Amino acid sequence: MTSNSAITLLALAHPRMLATSITLPLEIIRAAAHASPPKTRSEVCIKLVGKRTETLPLAQGLSIPVTEDDAITIPDILLIPAIWRHPRWVLHHHPWQLDVIRRCVEGGSWVCSVGAGSFLLAEAGVLHEGVATTHWHWFDTFETTYPNVALRRDQLITQQGRIFCVGSVNSIADLMVYLAGQIFSRATATTIENQFSPEIRRRFSPHELLSSGETHQDEKILDVQWLIRSELKQSINLARLAKSCDMTTRTLNRRFRAATGMTPVHYQHTIRTEEAKALLLNTNLPVAEVGWQVGFRDASVFSRRFRTLAGVTPRQYRIAVRGKVFAIDPPAT
Repeated sequence: MTSNSAITLLALAHPRMLATSITLPLEIIRAAAHASPPKTRSEVCIKLVGKRTETLPLAQGLSIPVTEDDAITIPDILLIPAIWRHPRWVLHHHPWQLDVIRRCVEGGSWVCSVGAGSFLLAEAGVLHEGVATTHWHWFDTFETTYPNVALRRDQLITQQGRIFCVGSVNSIADLMVYLAGQIFSRATATTIENQFSPEIRRRFSPHELLSSGETHQDEKILDVQWLIRSELKQSINLARLAKSCDMTTRTLNRRFRAATGMTPVHYQHTIRTEEAKALLLNTNLPVAEVGWQVGFRDASVFSRRFRTLAGVTPRQYRIAVRGKVFAIDPPAT
């Protein structure tokens, strides 16, 4: 990213949008800009576009100012909000949004739809025969209406180039953390992840839709990943892993990175960290014992590696995630 360049976000607005599906992404990107080092810190320019320039009522006591589309702006990020009730209402009353979507896709924007907002992507014809997801309530309707689009009922986030579909408002934070890493830096993304949701289920990446780099088609590398997982406590032996799949260590490293976006060693550290997170949340094991359980013999090394990937120490992580556990009141006597 160029130093101090402005980050532009454009959000499509209509009376039936869910406000949180645009306010949360906007706030995450703004926070990411603020968290960046001063020399690369950017302004965030936000524009909400409606059918006309007006104050748009969303609910009793809640309204937002919107401006009419100028047909010129190509934003860094286009946000398509979740839709309250049947999406055909928006398709019928706000068809102008389809032209905005096509223009932004052609202009290279990151395009993010939330919930039933994916109907607008499909109707605009930008998904072609690619993949998409939508809110679970509209799965059958979407699949029937757009049979040429591969609906992924099993995924909360899908990607086709720079076009993303998010199944619900609850998952938009995961995607925005990923985009913060793309637009700013990995360090900024880690900071934002811990600021907004330190217990995010899975950090999204193109190689990690639902699991750590296991959505590719390289069967030999999948076998290597399974071997690493099954021997999580053991140190990586690249020569042995390469021999197990009839490759040289150089070829293994190249194909592993191409398939997963990381080296075998980084993959093991990622898996160990995810397992450690689960133990920190769900057990009362001492931090040192958690490290031992996932393959670290030295507690200080475990803490350092965990902080590199999670952004906080194991102890800080445990405090953060357990801070959201609800207590049950004792029965009245």
